[in-house]
Amino acid sequence: MTIETNPACPFCGILAGVEPGVIVARDEEKQFALIKSIHPESVVHWLAVPFEHTESTELYERQNAGRFIDLFEWAVMQAKRLATEEPHLEKGFTLKTHFGSFETIPHPKIHILAVE
Repeated sequence: MTIETNPACPFCGILAGVEPGVIVARDEEKQFALIKSIHPESVVHWLAVPFEHTESTELYERQNAGRFIDLFEWAVMQAKRLATEEPHLEKGFTLKTHFGSFETIPHPKIHILAVE
């Protein structure tokens, strides 16, 4: 798979190591990562992102439906795996995504939030 990136995208920059950010988990084989949100909406707020750049989550889902489902499954698996290290996830977690104008950074992502 050829990975398309965007030098202006903060997520692409974090994944490339040129922008500051905390990578919680990284899967080189699947080409997915969990990044800690800099604007958390919960005590745990991670973003599951694919390495490849697309201008929106909606466009990514439309063009790569199977890969989008893989990202969701991977996000769930990582949240369950990391729940032993992050006690706030033991109560449960929510996955959400934004389609349309509410998406603030143009890069596909799935939010993982601890249930409070």
